[in-house]
Amino acid sequence: MRGAATGRAPVAHHGLQRSGTNYLLQCLVSLRVPVVNMAEPSGCLPWHKHFRWQHDKQTIPSFIRRQYGNELIVDDVAGLNAAAGYPPETRHLVIRKDETDWLVSILNWSLYCGWVENKEAGLCAIPALLADHRAYHQFWQRLADREPERVRILDLARLAGYPEHLCEALAALDLAFHDHGFTGIFEEVPKSPPGRARPVVAHDVAMALSSAAEKP
Repeated sequence: MRGAATGRAPVAHHGLQRSGTNYLLQCLVSLRVPVVNMAEPSGCLPWHKHFRWQHDKQTIPSFIRRQYGNELIVDDVAGLNAAAGYPPETRHLVIRKDETDWLVSILNWSLYCGWVENKEAGLCAIPALLADHRAYHQFWQRLADREPERVRILDLARLAGYPEHLCEALAALDLAFHDHGFTGIFEEVPKSPPGRARPVVAHDVAMALSSAAEKP
């Protein structure tokens, strides 16, 4: 795959919290790809990696709306690049985690950040979190379908086991990269401390989803 792309455009990386954005950034830095949004400003600013681009802003959960709420609406990559102040040629990579796996991770993160008061409150927030996840990724999927040469969606589980998944996406976006020795394996990923408490487990989420599905 080395040398498969020659373009010199920058890339912006995106994804919801706990979807693998820090891991993706570490991979891009390792591949020497210029990333235009490495800094982390306020979440309500359009160059933040977690910025909510979906048109329906009511899908942003109420408990994070102060941090991530916004009224900005764009319809294409050109509009997005202009709104964020990115170079016009900027490409976009979006990392996505499976819904159930993401729910486990984001609920534990919500407890850690104080977004929800306790585990029970977090489980009750699952519908709001799912609405956010689905609206966010529907926006990006529409852009990827319309402009596949400028937007690519990556699956975190696939990337973790198959690093070529990222190299293939970069080549499709015509972005230059250096993959000599790239394995996608790092000793530590920033902001993912292994010792952090994880009171919510997959079984909790499965039971909450099952209970919600049974309600009329």
